[in-house]
Amino acid sequence: MVKPEVTMTSLGKNGRFGNQLFQYAFLKMYARRFGLRTRTPVWIGQSLFGLPDKPARSSYPVVYENRIRRKETLLTSASPRYVNVDFWGYFQLHTRCYAPYREFFRYLFTPVPAIGERMAEGSGRLRSMGNTVVGLHIRRGDYLVRQRHEVYGKLHFPAPTAWYKEWLGAIWGSLDKPVLFVASDDLDAVVPDFREYAPVTSRQLIPALPEADFYPDFYLLSQCDLLAISNSTFSFSASMLNRNGGVFVRPDLQAGRLVPYDPWNSPVNPWLHLIGF
Repeated sequence: MVKPEVTMTSLGKNGRFGNQLFQYAFLKMYARRFGLRTRTPVWIGQSLFGLPDKPARSSYPVVYENRIRRKETLLTSASPRYVNVDFWGYFQLHTRCYAPYREFFRYLFTPVPAIGERMAEGSGRLRSMGNTVVGLHIRRGDYLVRQRHEVYGKLHFPAPTAWYKEWLGAIWGSLDKPVLFVASDDLDAVVPDFREYAPVTSRQLIPALPEADFYPDFYLLSQCDLLAISNSTFSFSASMLNRNGGVFVRPDLQAGRLVPYDPWNSPVNPWLHLIGF
């Protein structure tokens, strides 16, 4: 008899790092609630976080997220709606659905000691530069291409640096010895816009991590006291791991500026419904 379990054979191939964190978190939370075993393919989370799972099975029927009715109840129903299946989707549920598992989420995505020590040293260097760490994540790269698409232009719009500068200008003078940390997939283009704040980047703080060059940015975003993210699961998930932050803001396309949000009680991407999720 097959032990009750769930798998996700698309993990590691369906979206980038932030998407993968939400997918894996959902799989583990669902399995934890109903006492199921999990199976996954090899993905970057195994080396970063030491996550042990049995190898994925491809023989199970696929359950597509966009065909699940009332998916918000998947983690609250009295019994599992799906067992011995292969989940496919993004599972970026409103984070109030994940809030009861907040500490479990943070436990899952704690780096292994060898990597964690390097990250903590870099965070310590950043902390030594001031008393209040303000973090920005400004995504460009693929977003600049997708902005020309009618749907993806909303889903992945690149917020202008002017929105971040407006926010910084409003708060900077009230902060205790602030230091600005900037993370971006296009640092050379973005950093000069903030020269008056003497921005610091992960390049100055943490030696390169060849197996996951993006991870120092992700980790440091999770350590900031105030955090302004992009409309990206990369920095949104980092904010969910953040225990220090007292202020979280993100770009709002309709408002045309950065607006406050609660990492544990907000939609991950308000525009996700445009592609059927």
